Formats: sequence, structure tokens, C-alpha cells
Amino acid sequence: MAKKNQSTRLTAQHKNSHSVAGIFGDGAKSHDLTVGQISNLVIAQLEKEYPQLTFQYKTSIRKEEINEALKKIDPELGQTLFVPNSSIKPDGGIIEVKDDNNEWRIVLVSEAKHQGKDIENIKKGILVGTANNQDLMAAGNAIERSHKNISEIANLMLSESHFPYVLFLEGSNFLTETISIKRPDGRIVTLEYNSGMLNRLD
Repeated sequence: MAKKNQSTRLTAQHKNSHSVAGIFGDGAKSHDLTVGQISNLVIAQLEKEYPQLTFQYKTSIRKEEINEALKKIDPELGQTLFVPNSSIKPDGGIIEVKDDNNEWRIVLVSEAKHQGKDIENIKKGILVGTANNQDLMAAGNAIERSHKNISEIANLMLSESHFPYVLFLEGSNFLTETISIKRPDGRIVTLEYNSGMLNRLD
């Protein structure tokens, strides 16, 4: 019951601080900051807003910890761990808060993926492809690779009622609207946000 009370209290405080807008100040909105630096700003803000709580920042989670969490839910889960000393390392790390039972609970996991340099290449007049004759490069798979860590954290947090995983996406493979870019020679190249070749948002 104590865990539920703690969760309810944090939810109420989070709403009162206007959710994400209350945590991410002007400094965190700079595009020059890494996701790790943003996590440091977040934990500093959390400590300021909730001085009665104890927070900690971790750079990784051991697979063994995930395995143990699965076993607690069901002994049939997490039986085999092939590489006991392996871990996952989200770009922005993991922020945890100590609950009323002195157990650490995850409040934020963050990562960032940059995929697609088409805008930069077009502005510089760089052609791409195997024959260097294309404006656009076929989309990569950075966002697909991020799914592994998402699944690992989901396994770790199966017993929780929240999933505080934030994935920041940057690059031309994550367009949400069609844009037009001018090459140095004056030619206009249009990037369609709904192009299957270009976009990896689903």
C-alpha cells in the first residue's frame, strides 16, 4: 500500500508542476544539450521540487536485475540468463526515486536517436547513394535498434503501473511534415514526411 501512496503522491505533484513543462526549463530546451545532460537537469529539478524525496542517477541496468524482476512476477519467467554480467546503457541513463519501503523505483529512462542526414546533405549539395547521384539516402534502422532497450526496460517494469521511457528523435527519417530544401545550385528538393523510403516513424 505504501508503494501505491508514493505513486499517487508523485503523480499529483507531477500534475501540479505542469507535467514535462514544469521539469524542462529553458536550459533543457537547447538543441545543443545531450540527452545525458538533460537527465542531469531533470534530476536537479526533481531534487529542488521534491526535497523530501531521494533520487539517484544510474548509467546502466544489469541484465541480472531485469532477470530477478521477472522472477518475482512469475518463477517461470527469466529462468535463463546467458550473459550474467551484461547490461543495457540508455543514452540518458536512468533516474530513480526511493519509495516508502526504501526501494528504488524508476521515474525516467531516456535515449536519443539521430537518423537521416538528408537535410544537411541537400543544403551542402552532397549527392548520396552507391553512384552518388541521389538526393535522398534510404532510411537507416537506428529507431529499430532502440526497441531492444525499450523491451528490456518494459520487462524490468512489468509490475509497475507506469512506463517513463522517453525517446528523443532527430533527423530527416523522423519528419512529421513535408518540407522543401534548396540545394546550393538553386534546385528545390522536397522531403515527403509520408515516404516509406525516407521516414521511419510508425
